[in-house]
Amino acid sequence: MKKLVVTLLGVAIAVTAGFAGAGEVSAAPLPQINTNGDTVGTFGDHSFCRGAVAFRIAAADKKPGVVRITAISRGFLGEGPTWKQNPKCTFRIRSAYTSGRGLDLEKWTRVSFGPRPGEKKTWDVVTGSGPATIGLTTYAINTPVRVLQTPKGSTFFMLVP
Repeated sequence: MKKLVVTLLGVAIAVTAGFAGAGEVSAAPLPQINTNGDTVGTFGDHSFCRGAVAFRIAAADKKPGVVRITAISRGFLGEGPTWKQNPKCTFRIRSAYTSGRGLDLEKWTRVSFGPRPGEKKTWDVVTGSGPATIGLTTYAINTPVRVLQTPKGSTFFMLVP
């Protein structure tokens, strides 16, 4: 009987350690579910500029409870002479997250992309360790009120180390 209890206790500890994990946190893809795609179309602040942005989410290197978000431009276009003078499309990205830290917390990031695909903007969001959800939507930059440009945006459900 004693041998059985010791064996079961050892298995329980091994299973718990396997689920809890151990070791260092590295910049790696998070176990995540994306419900409505990772690319959104949006428009910007001048010259009818418009384009698409893809989002990537990973664990921040050696920072437990931190999610690193990268916005990758798929290229932006504009019209007229003002676009030729300033070929950058500027807008805001709202990172709305729910985790153990709170409900619908926000982090705002200003981004500016030009016509070349592949430009990147990266920022960190402190969600805390455990289950979390992050919704990414774009907003107009030059208005005193929040003007939503992508009603659905991208939503990620994840388990943050």
